[in-house]
Amino acid sequence: MKYRQRMFYTDKQKSEMWDRWQRGESLSSIGRRFDHASSSIFPHLARTGGIRPPGRTR
Repeated sequence: MKYRQRMFYTDKQKSEMWDRWQRGESLSSIGRRFDHASSSIFPHLARTGGIRPPGRTR
């Protein structure tokens, strides 16, 4: 049985996801931009309820 590989997005890609989401693009159009299904985009946006998380600081 073949398993799917886990997708890791870079910080730049995550930022682009949030920018596109805030402009009102659909999950499927964002997924097409990264050549992945919308189901791989949804967990990143749903984790914070669709609101961009604040930038990380130390």
